[in-house]
Formats: sequence, structure tokens, C-alpha cells
Amino acid sequence: MQKNLILAVILSSLVYIGWYSYVGKKYGPPKSTPATTAGTAATLPAAQAPAPARPAAAKPATDWKDNSVTFGSGKAEYVFHTAAASIRSVVYQGPVSPIELIPDYGPGFLATSLPYTFTLKAKTADTLEFYANAPGGIAVTKKFILSRDGGLNGFSLTVANKGNTSQALQAWELTVGPGLGTAKSEEKENPKLWRAVYTFQETGRKHPTIKALKDEPASNDCVWAGVDNRYFLAALVGGNIDKTRPYRREEKIGENKAPLLVIPFDSERLNPGETRTWETGFYLGPKDYPHLQKLGMGLDRAVDFGFFSPLAKLANSALTYFYRLTGNFGVAIIIISVLIQLLLTPLSYKSYKAMAVMKKIQPEMQAIQKKYKDDPKKMNQEVMDLYKRHGTNPLGGCLPMLLQIPVFFALFTALRESWALHGAPFIFWIQDLSAKDPYYVLPLVMGAIMFLQQHLSPQTSDPAQAAMMKWMPVIFTFMFLSFPSGLVMYWLINSIWGFAQNMYLKEKMA
Repeated sequence: MQKNLILAVILSSLVYIGWYSYVGKKYGPPKSTPATTAGTAATLPAAQAPAPARPAAAKPATDWKDNSVTFGSGKAEYVFHTAAASIRSVVYQGPVSPIELIPDYGPGFLATSLPYTFTLKAKTADTLEFYANAPGGIAVTKKFILSRDGGLNGFSLTVANKGNTSQALQAWELTVGPGLGTAKSEEKENPKLWRAVYTFQETGRKHPTIKALKDEPASNDCVWAGVDNRYFLAALVGGNIDKTRPYRREEKIGENKAPLLVIPFDSERLNPGETRTWETGFYLGPKDYPHLQKLGMGLDRAVDFGFFSPLAKLANSALTYFYRLTGNFGVAIIIISVLIQLLLTPLSYKSYKAMAVMKKIQPEMQAIQKKYKDDPKKMNQEVMDLYKRHGTNPLGGCLPMLLQIPVFFALFTALRESWALHGAPFIFWIQDLSAKDPYYVLPLVMGAIMFLQQHLSPQTSDPAQAAMMKWMPVIFTFMFLSFPSGLVMYWLINSIWGFAQNMYLKEKMA
């Protein structure tokens, strides 16, 4: 029984990890035009809202780079397309390599659907202003204020009626996307990880709730909305978006469908001399959990720590703590692995003992099963009496495995989602603990040790179960080939510890 349970737990775990690793979220196009808002006005019902046009950024006759402004800000270099007053390129200096965060430069991040051609009005150490004149005396100003320390940036769009008659401003959209760039090592899986998300504040909850945007517009007032992937986030935060209903639209980037975040605004009528301003903060950078926590507004919710998020956050904090002590995340993982095994040693001893007893009483159990095969109730009673006489429990051998499953998932998500481990080296050929072992040394060694550990453990007398258990090291080895090397190292330490422990216990109980 204990072997069946262990096998079920392991296979369930592998299914969970495989789903979490490889299944991308794919969404269909919007089925309806979402409702919009005007500045801070109340949201109109979808049936009454005008259908905004697709953003059409103004394009110069020459290549857009010939009509651009480059702006350095902290670890990022921004390139603004002057005519569209949008961000066409952001190169972030990541720990692995420079990363282009905008995979498709048209129409550009923070583009609007307003059909105006802009010119550069002003540029200071941290500010850019673009200006456009429109028929009827309408003047439009787009202003960007960039943070030098990787914090929140500012964006505003101001429309002024400088004419002598009332003028209508058409319904318009502010967009982020499509998609979001990443390091070259993650480009293959990146389209599977793209999301358009928003957060909203639920009554009675301390932190905002994050939700993926799908076919329908957001159903709640949003705290922030954006596009993200595993390691990066482009988000609009606060200001005039908190009463809007953002929605998701799909755009093509090569052969992939990429999410485009759309913030819709209603048409406006401006009297002579009247001015309207829409403003918001925006973040464009790595999903560094401590940094996003400091920025507030629930931006840290973009870091997906999975089902066991409390444990994953604890694991992330522990990794950071031991890294500060040792200066190496690989050493930090080894310390955590050893500490976990020390805590589980008493349970592992009881598990080994229980499995040894179960093997010893197999002949008696088979005799009971044969004798009472036509009376299941009597057979179960006799089996339980057998367990009681020998002081064992069929679940005793499973407890350490059951306790390690949440820890494994927590470390799995912490290592996969933690920006701090992205590009973190260990020693020799392991130069990125968040990526797979390039030479597969760790998973192959781990599989070999798991095989030896399984060979030393008390074996079941059921030939079918024994054969299945012998295949588990092979299955684990193939699964771990593509896992983060930091996670493989954690399981390798566990396997080495278990192997040494089994040798000791086998000698002691001989």
C-alpha cells in the first residue's frame, strides 16, 4: 500500500510540474467591444460605449529609428518614436545579457490611437515632451518622466482646445504590448508565458488580487494592469486607469499570438480654452520581488509563486538570507537542502523502519489475503490486527515523501520565478542556476544516486510494483534534464543524503 501511495504522489507531482513548466496559456480574441471611461468619469455600459479604433501609430516615410530619441535611464535605454510619441525600444542590462523588452516595435508601448503626428517639444535629464497640433485648435501633449533608479515612471496626455469653438475628441486607446521581450535563453518558451493581467482590490483582502485578462474586459476597477512574462513586467499603475475597464487583444509577432493590453477612454467634448489631462504611472523592468514590494500598489503580485505561495515566498527569503551570508546562491541552496534533511531525519528513520517491517510481514499479509479472499471485511480486520501486532503503519513510509512534495514545489517556483536567481552562477559550468544544466551532469548524477538509493531501500514483494519503482529514477532523470540546475542540485543533495542514510540504516538494522 505504501508503495502505491508513494508512486501516486510522485506521478501526481510530475504531472503538476510538467503542466506548470510547459503548458502555455492561450487566449482567443475578444468577443465583444469593452466598455470605456472618460478620464475619471463613471464607466459606461458596454452597449453604450463607442467601439474604439485600433491604435494606428503615425509612421514617418523613413525608418522609425531615423525619427527617434534615445534616453538612458538607470539600467535601461529607451528609444522613443517621435512621430508616434511611443516607446519603440527598451534595452535592459540584465545579468545574463542585454535584453530587448519590446519584441515588436510597432505601434510601440504607451501608443495611443489618436491620429496625430507628434514632434519633440522638450527634453531634460529625466523628462520628454511630445507635441501635436490638430485641426480645430486642438493641441495634444504627451509627457514621459523616467525614473533613474528603476522605480515608477510617469506618463500623461494633455488635450487643450485653443480654438474658439467647442471641439470633440474621439474615443481613444492607450496600449501596452504586444508581448514582452526576455533573454535569448528564454525566447523559445516566452510566447507561452505572455499574459495580459490586471489587479483589483477585493473587500476584506489586504493585497490586490491578480487576474488574467481573457476575452472579456476587466470586471473590477483596477489597481494596475499590464503585460508580463516570467521575468519582466510592463504595467500601468494608478492615475486615470483606476476607473477604466482594460481588456486584452491579440496581435501577431511572427508565428505567435501576443497579448496587447488596451486601456480605453471615451470621447470628450472640450469647450474653448478647456483642457483635459489623463495620467498614470508605469513600470517597465524585471519582476524583482523585493523591489516590486517597495514600489507598492500590489506590483509584487506579478510574481507568480504558485499554489504553495507561502512556502515559495519563505524559500525565496531563505535563499536571499543565505546568499547574503555566503555570496553564492548555489551554496545557499545546499545549506537549505541540508537543513531540510536534518529536520526530516527522524521521520526518515521511522519511514525506513516502517518499510522494513512491512517487507518482513509480507508473507503473513499474503496468507491473510489468500485465506479471506472471499470476505473483504474480515480480511481488512485481520490486516489491521497484523499491523497493530508489529507496531507499524502502512503510511509511515510515505510521510517524508509527502512532506517533501510542498517543499519541492515551493523551491521549484522560487527558482523559476525569482529574478535574483536569474543568471546567478554557482561554480564551474553552472553559470545560471535558473537555467538547465547545459551538459546534464547534475541530472545524470542525481538519477544514478536515486537508483542506488532505491536499490538499498526495502523492496516490496509485488513484482509489478517493484518494477515500476525501479523505473522511477529513469523517469526523474528525464524530467529533470530541463529543470533549473538549482532545483536539480537541491534534489541531488537530497538523494546523496538519502543514499548515505539508507546505507547507515541498513547496516544498523542488519
